[in-house]
Amino acid sequence: MIKNLTDTDIKEIKYMTRAGYIIPTLFLAFAALESIYLVLGEGVDPSTITFILINASVVTCLIIISYLINRKYFKDLKSGEKKIEIHTVQKKEDRTSYEAGSGTLHIPILGDLFPKLWSQEMKKNYLMYLIIKNTRFEVSKELYDQVNIGESVQMHYSRYSNILLSIKKNN
Repeated sequence: MIKNLTDTDIKEIKYMTRAGYIIPTLFLAFAALESIYLVLGEGVDPSTITFILINASVVTCLIIISYLINRKYFKDLKSGEKKIEIHTVQKKEDRTSYEAGSGTLHIPILGDLFPKLWSQEMKKNYLMYLIIKNTRFEVSKELYDQVNIGESVQMHYSRYSNILLSIKKNN
């Protein structure tokens, strides 16, 4: 089934394009530092044709890399469509996870005297999962409570890049 992208879906797809901008920008920064080193440290004349051609080819390659990384996302945004698949929930899981670094080691005497400093509990995170197609998907508590084992859910995917945009209860 094909439907139009929502504003939330468009925001999610645009968020995925950041890698296509960040990776080439890092390479561009490295190439700029290398060029500065060659001009200032090695004394290379920046007006030489080889220096200009090398920098132009590096920038061209980085533009191509950015396009290759993001082309499917741009195609999704241009089409404005998403596909919806209906699957059955095989299993439900919930786990308690603890935030790393949020607690301190309890030292018996100091922990009793100064509990804020020496006896802080770790922060709990409750994670809810639905097992669909033999794959574990983390979902919100609301969806976890709405769906039972054996019921069907709608899985919304972007049309060309095949990103999972959302999971919703099937009506």
